[in-house]
Amino acid sequence: RGSSGSRGLRVPRCGGGGGCRAGTNWWLELSPLNAQASRAYTWLKRMMGQTRKPHLDGRRAIIWGIPGFWARAIMNQPHMSAMISDQDEDMLSYMISLEVQELGHPRHRCKLIFFFRNNSYFWNDVIIKEYHLSIAGYRASRSTPVQWFWDYEQGAPSRRQDTTSLNFLNWLCDHNCPGSNRIAEIIGESLWPNPLHYYPREEGPTGTDP
Repeated sequence: RGSSGSRGLRVPRCGGGGGCRAGTNWWLELSPLNAQASRAYTWLKRMMGQTRKPHLDGRRAIIWGIPGFWARAIMNQPHMSAMISDQDEDMLSYMISLEVQELGHPRHRCKLIFFFRNNSYFWNDVIIKEYHLSIAGYRASRSTPVQWFWDYEQGAPSRRQDTTSLNFLNWLCDHNCPGSNRIAEIIGESLWPNPLHYYPREEGPTGTDP
């Protein structure tokens, strides 16, 4: 008798007609189709990147002149705002730019590049997080080691990194933290293509958008 947890669950059994033997061939049939789909996905992403490059170059030049643009867009993105802590807000105030690069060789991968001015957290002025891309999504590959300031690591508890929950600083500094792949996907697929959608618009003096 099965346990109560499996009650009502019927597991197909092999008969004498060789059905299960035929079923073991599904991997041989699916594997080349999956490889073809992955190649098509890589080609499509590369073509889209080439088409968007002139527009991204122009956008970069404009955003560079808007202080705190990417920090405000990140904090206003619904999925990201839910995990932003007070410490994250302070750290993001030192962030000056964001770049997302998609590379096709040797494997299709994505680089999330964060630029920072001098800050009280770490020495790094650039932190790069790299992910492998496939039709299955983002998968963590490598990340820039964070060079913390001594007084940040050894300082008062209020200045230390809160590692008890998922927040932006934990994700930025720990490439293997839970949820890392999902956060990278939000930045690469939602925030980067259309950051203006998440940048809070200021109202004019009459309560209408300028």
